[in-house]
Amino acid sequence: MARFIVVLIGLLLVNQQALAISFDEARHLLARTGFGSPSPEEIDKILPLSYEAAVDQILDGMRDKAVTPFPNFLSNPLERPTVRNMDAATRQDYQQRNQRDRKKIRFWWIQEMLDTPSPFTEHMVLFWHNHFVSEISKVQFGQWIHEQNASFRKYAIGDFRKLLIEVSIGPAMMIYLDASKNKKNKPNENFAREIMELFTLGEGQGYTEEDIRESSRAYTGWRINNQTSKFEFQLGNHDPSNKTVLGKTGNFDGIDVMEIILEQPRVAEFLAEKLWREFVSLEPNPSETKRLAKIIRDHKYNLKPMLKAMFMSRAFRDPGNYGSLIKSPVELTIGTLRLLDLKPPEVLKVWWNQKNLGQDLFDPPDVKGWRGGTAWMTSTTTLRRSQFLKAAYNGIGKFRKDQDAKAMGMKPPVFGLANPWRLQKREHKEPGYLKKLMLAIDPVMQKKFTGKQRRVILNLLVDPAYQVK
Repeated sequence: MARFIVVLIGLLLVNQQALAISFDEARHLLARTGFGSPSPEEIDKILPLSYEAAVDQILDGMRDKAVTPFPNFLSNPLERPTVRNMDAATRQDYQQRNQRDRKKIRFWWIQEMLDTPSPFTEHMVLFWHNHFVSEISKVQFGQWIHEQNASFRKYAIGDFRKLLIEVSIGPAMMIYLDASKNKKNKPNENFAREIMELFTLGEGQGYTEEDIRESSRAYTGWRINNQTSKFEFQLGNHDPSNKTVLGKTGNFDGIDVMEIILEQPRVAEFLAEKLWREFVSLEPNPSETKRLAKIIRDHKYNLKPMLKAMFMSRAFRDPGNYGSLIKSPVELTIGTLRLLDLKPPEVLKVWWNQKNLGQDLFDPPDVKGWRGGTAWMTSTTTLRRSQFLKAAYNGIGKFRKDQDAKAMGMKPPVFGLANPWRLQKREHKEPGYLKKLMLAIDPVMQKKFTGKQRRVILNLLVDPAYQVK
C-alpha cells in the first residue's frame, strides 16, 4: 500500500510537471497581455503553474481601480458655462489651467502603467481607449477624460453592454462626438454613425445609411447638465416619433437603439475580430473568431470567458505567431522601463518619447484611433525607437554600486538608474537567459547576445527583434 502511494505521488508530480507552463509560453503570454517585455519576476510568478492556471491568474488579477492617486485637477467642468462671460485675463487663466490638467492626466496614466501590479488591466484600458476614441483637445477637461478612463478599467474584461452605455453617456464621448448637439427636428448623425461603425458593428457591416439617420433621432434630447456636468435626458428636446432601426420600429430613445444593435450577431464577431488582432495576429481566423463570438453571445457580452478561450487557443499558443505583432510606442516605452526596473524621475520624458514615436495618449489621430501594426514603423520612428532604447539603457549602463548620480559627478540619466545585476545574475546562472527573456524571435543583427556583460543587454535592446512581441 505504501509503495502504491509513493508511485501515485510520483505519477502526480510527473503529470503536474508535464502540465506546467514552459518559459517560452510564459513569456509569450505575459508579453501579449502586458507591455511586450515581461520581467523575470513576472515570469517566475507563473512558471510553477499549469498554462490554464497562468491564464486564470492573469484574468483574475484584473483591477477595477487604479493604484496611482487621483490627479489634483486645477480646473472644473462646472466652469464651462461661464467661459463666454470671462474677461480676457480670466479666460487665459482658465485655458492655461485646462492645459496643465491635460498634461496631468497623461502623466497620471503613464505612472499607473509603470506601477500597476496588473499590466493586463492597463493593456485593456489602452485597447478600449483606442476603440472608444475621444481626443482630449476637444473634450478639454481632465476630469471627464479621467472618468472615461475609469470606465475602461471598471469593465475592462467585463460587460461590454454596460461599458458601451456608460462610455456613450459620459461627457467625454458626448462632447467629442457632438451628441449633446442633437436637437429635435435637427439631429446630429455623427454620434449615431460612430456607435455603429466604430463601436459595435464595424464599418459598412450590417447597417444602412437610413439606419444611421433613424437612430440619430433616437439620441435627440441627450445633454450635459451645466449644474452637474453629468448626462441628462431632456424629454422636451427628444424626437418622440417612431423610428425604424435595423428592422425594428418604435418610439425608441438612444438606449433602446443600443439594445437593438447589441441583438445583432455581428457585434460579437466585430469584437472577436478586433481582440484577435490585438492579441493573436493581424489576420483574424474566420472559424476561430466565429467560435469566440459565440462565447461572447452565450455569456451576454461578458468578455472574460471569451478572452480565456482565446488565450487557451492553439493559435495564440502557436510559436509561429511569436513575434508577429509590433510593439506600440506605449508598449515599447513602458515595457522597457518595467523590464529594466527603471523609475523615471520625470514622467514627462516618458510621455515625450511616446508622442515622438507616434502615440500621444488621449490624443489619437482621428476618430478611428491609431492604426497600429506596420504603421508604427517608419524611417523616422525606427530611429527614434533606437534612441529611446539607448537612453533607457543608460540607466543601467551608468549604474555604479553604492553611488548615486551626484556622487559620480554626472547628470542623472533621463529615466533614472537601476542595478543591472538583477538581469546579469540570471545570465550568469543560465547562459542565453537574457536572449530568451528579451526577444520573442531570433536576433537579426550579428552581435554578442550571450554573456553577463552589460553590453549584451544593450545589444538585445537595439536588435530589430526587440521591436516585436
